[in-house]
Amino acid sequence: MDQPSSLVVCQQGHTVLYPAALDAIANAGTDLAFCIQCNCQQVHMVALFAGDGPRVVASGDMDLYARFEATGWPERIHTDEAGLFFYRELGSLDLALFLKG
Repeated sequence: MDQPSSLVVCQQGHTVLYPAALDAIANAGTDLAFCIQCNCQQVHMVALFAGDGPRVVASGDMDLYARFEATGWPERIHTDEAGLFFYRELGSLDLALFLKG
């Protein structure tokens, strides 16, 4: 089993895990994003871009997750020993338009 990637997502220092395979997908040229919740119950939207590390681009409550789910961006599912992990592919302006709205 591949070791998952980790990212500190909030000021309290909570760390979340996601499949390391997503880093490889991003580095191969597919921009992607996912939402994940940390221990303080905040929802964080994380974006991965080729040649760049993962970064939290938005944080909020479950409304953020609902907005993310409503985008219509292509959904993908990564499956490994840890189970299913859902993420979405980003188009060239998708993130900018999402953050503006």
